[in-house]
Amino acid sequence: MKTDFEKIKKEFLDYLIKEKGFSSFTIKSYENDLNTFFDYCAGLDTDLGPHLNKVIPLTIRGYLSFEMEKIYRSKSGSKSLSEKTIARRLASIKALFKYLYNFEKIKDNPTIYIKTPKSSKLLPSFVKENDISILMEEPLNNLITSKDDAYRDIAILETLYATGLRLSELLSLNICDVNKNTEMVKVMGKGGKERIVPIGRIALNSINKYLENTGRSLRTDFDDPLFTNKKGIRLPKRTLQRRVKRYLLTTMGGGSVHTLRHTFATHLIDRGADMLTVKELLGHSSLSSTQHYTQLNLETIKKVYQKNHPRGE
Repeated sequence: MKTDFEKIKKEFLDYLIKEKGFSSFTIKSYENDLNTFFDYCAGLDTDLGPHLNKVIPLTIRGYLSFEMEKIYRSKSGSKSLSEKTIARRLASIKALFKYLYNFEKIKDNPTIYIKTPKSSKLLPSFVKENDISILMEEPLNNLITSKDDAYRDIAILETLYATGLRLSELLSLNICDVNKNTEMVKVMGKGGKERIVPIGRIALNSINKYLENTGRSLRTDFDDPLFTNKKGIRLPKRTLQRRVKRYLLTTMGGGSVHTLRHTFATHLIDRGADMLTVKELLGHSSLSSTQHYTQLNLETIKKVYQKNHPRGE
């Protein structure tokens, strides 16, 4: 079964890369999710045999129950995060079996009637405007961050806040993607979709300072990675996640790279930006994804209501 799975998994992931244009980060998530599911199947008392067409709806439901049980045994208390992880893993499994069914590699799709577990809809956290300056100064104030790393990390924080980029989008930036003359950044988003987003002078200045410190400069003909480690290699995902988390922990008690994306959208909406513009800036495929940010600041909503409704006072 292991051989069968590895072969099918490789074919499926190759399909996602070539036909769907998924990024390496997305592909890695799919691979991890499928490995988790297959490890569960391999541990069952019943022999599923060498073919995935022996997986039935009961197998999928058993896996979901197995994963949900981990939430209630968890001591971390991050229930919503765990639920989102399970939902994502199910989505990966569904995508695999849909692929197998569409290409006639299995007779029936066992996931077709399996519903995604509903996760707790907690509002995303964001950094308050008054705390942004504190956050941007944190790398230089942090005792365990070297001065060279601090310049880079400030540039990263400023870029995330100025553009609202996803983690994978930021890490894939090359120097030539940042145009200091037009003050625009070329971004490769989900599904290989390219978009151009503006970037403020403060973020540009922080990038310039970081590059000058490494003996480089912003040039449109220079396709080296923008954010690198001391060896000049593109900054690893885990390194970036860990450092941003460290700075947010000091500033607001916790958060992630995505917190700055939430902050970007929240501050734009709070200052009157329309949803369609924010949607384009974030690279959302549908407005429903962007509308989630309208729930973030109830005080702002209340003020808009009181100002515009005839009987709102």
